[in-house]
Amino acid sequence: MRTISIMFPNVFCFVLVLVFIGCANGQAEQRLLNKLACIDNEECGACLSAAPHCRWCADPYYSSAAPRCNDDESLVQSGCSQGMIQRPALPVWEVVANNSLQDVLPDSLENVVQIQPQKLRISLKPRETRKVQFSYRPAKNYPLDLYYLMDLTWSMKDDKETLVTLGDDLSVTLKNLTDNFRLGFGSFADKPLMPFISMDAKRRANPCAMEEHQCEATYNYRHHLSLTDQVQEFIKNVNTSAVTANLDNAEGQLDALVQAIACGERVGWSTHSRKIVILLTDGSIHTAGDGKLAGATRKNDGECHLDDNGYYADSVIFDYPSIEQVYRLLDKHKVNVIFAVTDSVKSYYDNLHQLLEDFTYVAKLESDSSNILKLVKMGYEDIASVVDFEDDSSLGPVKIHYFTDCGVKGGSLMETTRCTGVEYGMTLNYEAHISLDSCPEYKKMTQTIRIAESQLGQDSLTVEVEIQCGCDCEGDLVKDMSLTCPTNSHLVCGVCQCNKGWSGPQCDCSIENEAASAALVAQCREPNATRSRVCSGAGECVCGKCDCDPGYSGRYCHCKACERSIENGVECGGVGRGTCICGQCACAEGWGGAACDCPDRTDSCVAPGSDLICSGHGECVCGKCQCSARKDADGIKYTGAFCETCATCENPLCMTAEPCVVCHLNSSCVDVCSIGPVNYTVSERLDGNELLKNGEISCILRRDKDGQECEYKYTYTAATSSLVAMEIVIRSVECYQPTGARLMTSGLVIMAIVVAAGLVVILAVKSGQIVSDRRAYAKFVKEAQESRRNMQMQEMNPLYISPISEFKMPEAYPRDKND
Repeated sequence: MRTISIMFPNVFCFVLVLVFIGCANGQAEQRLLNKLACIDNEECGACLSAAPHCRWCADPYYSSAAPRCNDDESLVQSGCSQGMIQRPALPVWEVVANNSLQDVLPDSLENVVQIQPQKLRISLKPRETRKVQFSYRPAKNYPLDLYYLMDLTWSMKDDKETLVTLGDDLSVTLKNLTDNFRLGFGSFADKPLMPFISMDAKRRANPCAMEEHQCEATYNYRHHLSLTDQVQEFIKNVNTSAVTANLDNAEGQLDALVQAIACGERVGWSTHSRKIVILLTDGSIHTAGDGKLAGATRKNDGECHLDDNGYYADSVIFDYPSIEQVYRLLDKHKVNVIFAVTDSVKSYYDNLHQLLEDFTYVAKLESDSSNILKLVKMGYEDIASVVDFEDDSSLGPVKIHYFTDCGVKGGSLMETTRCTGVEYGMTLNYEAHISLDSCPEYKKMTQTIRIAESQLGQDSLTVEVEIQCGCDCEGDLVKDMSLTCPTNSHLVCGVCQCNKGWSGPQCDCSIENEAASAALVAQCREPNATRSRVCSGAGECVCGKCDCDPGYSGRYCHCKACERSIENGVECGGVGRGTCICGQCACAEGWGGAACDCPDRTDSCVAPGSDLICSGHGECVCGKCQCSARKDADGIKYTGAFCETCATCENPLCMTAEPCVVCHLNSSCVDVCSIGPVNYTVSERLDGNELLKNGEISCILRRDKDGQECEYKYTYTAATSSLVAMEIVIRSVECYQPTGARLMTSGLVIMAIVVAAGLVVILAVKSGQIVSDRRAYAKFVKEAQESRRNMQMQEMNPLYISPISEFKMPEAYPRDKND
């Protein structure tokens, strides 16, 4: 729909006059920017969405020389009556339903409440963000519908027998999970088609003939027992079920799973329950396309096709479902699947789990299913410990971002929808930031958003969002037969607007059959601009009007998009902070910066217990302290949220926060400790190895505890918006004996070490001597052996002449009497 541009043909000249007048002073310049934000709009909805101060004159007899979109004062001065001025609608915030969180009561499942509040009605303007807070608490004894879907091919025969023997153990295990549980049972094998089964008549009647055992003819899926709280009836049906067989190792699990989910009335799924299918198998799966090999060529439709006996009768017609179809069914009906599989195929199902991660859990099944109860317990607890939220906001222009503390008491909010490790009794606090970037159409509309927990889907928060993009004068508010509009147009909010499919000054240009002329193209060029391009080169001229490319706006697409706030991602900080005026942000009072995301106040830069901005060691920029980059005269460089600490000085905020840490350790204050005007929130998170986040400052508190000296390391984080709150987190605790006892213990340890060292030295020296003596003796023995060996060899040589000569005196030789 195009607006006829005959309201004020000299708008651009009017703007030039305003520019000339507005250069007088700063206030005039601001008023000029305010006017420029309004006067370029030619429709009521676009006018009221341009800036908070813009108003629209709906009087059909209003002067065509003056802009219809302007501020209140200018419109009244131009002759528009107060009763014909359209103003932005008042904001809407209404809590429609707010029942308290309620666990499951005996014999009453309808009164359970897990999310609070349940229904809100709010309004949104363009570039506006509203914060909606809600809480979620998993209800105790929430109903459980557990459907056993069992592979009953021949290789799973012993698993069926194990399940029959469970009896009372099954009931006890489920009662430990919840008092409200029901059991159902179904089985599967494969499509009774070649090549999945033998087509021999005898083998078709008894596929277990090779095992010399009688079993049931091959079937795809059979529903045996609808959900019931009678455990013995469940055991009876499992016991009476018969095994079957097929040829290949792949089975029809997905066929059976789709039928078990889609046939909700036959299976008996409850509206308010946690729905879990535990699928027991030792084989891989057939997927979409495999059925075509056997002649089942029709695409799986995801509908229920059970006959009167509970068999999936149309399995020979429909192909196997795809993984995508299974995912959509699990999401639609909020059903979780536990794949209890043997070790031989576990890796196969781990890969399948990656595709169905939100709704599946994989566990290793023993060869005889002896650990089935343990797997049920583990799988249920794993599924129930995950809380994840989803919404349907994608159906409209509204966007939502989620922040939550995941049930951590005193924990800070983080941007996520998914929390793990959730236990019964934990309350998870969520904050949904609901925003509207721009108007899809300049008319009032309502978008209803449903925020629900993705695993259950029964409890939800409904948010009715009134999108305030239009005006109250869009209908037949003004009826005057004396005022006629050109052909192909009608009266809207005091001006003639072209009907759909028509455009141009007189609504005589058909958009469907556009024949652009020089006169229409000229209207898409900026006047008085030398060699200006059509629509500034950033749009397309359609019947004399510029259709701008994304990121550009203005009558001639000459205005670029304004900067977005880092804090909330909204242009010029959003409503209440600033307005985008032709590529430049005009900030509201109290805000500054290129994106109007810097508060002018400096109170957020003043530390608790101090009256100095940034402790006198920095400057307050955009509401945060920027510490001096250079060291001061004493050679000290300061850091911290308030430039309050340095490497060699005592941190004043540590000393200020210390009484609250002591108060928390003495259990004399529970959550919030107040010192003067400041509230301190103290919590414990004993994860001393965790790296400090940006803005966290570490402190140490030493105190006696049970005769020991304990050292508490904690961090504090100053609030960024105001100084009325600070978060303190105790990170680690280390305790030691008192100093005297510690010195005595240290002395005894040192003496023991000295004595031990002396003994080690003595043993080393003695060992060295013994080794040396043994080596010398061994060398002596070796040399003696060699000498003896040489003498023996010399005596055995016939040419050897002994160097020893013997001389004997004759007996007759006279001897001295003394000899």
